[in-house]
Amino acid sequence: MGSIYYAVKCPCCGRSAFKDYYYKTDEEYIVCLRCGFFYKKVIESETANSVEYVEETNDGHGIFILYRKDGSREKVSLNSEITDEQLESYKSLFTNEEIDQEKSYLVSYKQGTFTILLGNPPENFYLPFEEYKRKMLAKYGLAEDEIMVPLVE
Repeated sequence: MGSIYYAVKCPCCGRSAFKDYYYKTDEEYIVCLRCGFFYKKVIESETANSVEYVEETNDGHGIFILYRKDGSREKVSLNSEITDEQLESYKSLFTNEEIDQEKSYLVSYKQGTFTILLGNPPENFYLPFEEYKRKMLAKYGLAEDEIMVPLVE
C-alpha cells in the first residue's frame, strides 16, 4: 500500500500538520503536532461496487512531546482541556532523567491561543502554515506553486 506524506494547513489551528494520504485506497490521516488535532478516514467495508469509509476527528487541545536522550520520541495529543492531575503527571514524566528537556514540551491550545506549560517548542512551532510553506519551499529550492510541502520538525 503506497502513501504520500506531506505538510498541510491544520484545520483547527492553521499551523502546519502532517497528512498521510493512501492514494490507492483514498484513506488519509492528518495529525497536528502544534494543537493536537487528529483526523482519519479509513475503509470500514468494501464490495466489488462500493467502498464505505468511516471518519474520526478530534479537535486539538494541545500536545505533549517527549524526546528521550536515546533519541526516541513520544507524542500525546490532548483530546480535551488539560486537568490538574494530567499536568502533574506530565510534569513527572518531563523531569525524568531519561528525558531531553531541551527538546521536549507541553503546550495547551484553547480558543486559538497556545500556552506553553513545559519546555520550549521548536523554531517552526508558531509559524502560520503559509509562512511555513514559503520557508520549506525556499529551503528545498521548490517553486512557490508546489502542491506538496516538505516536512521538517
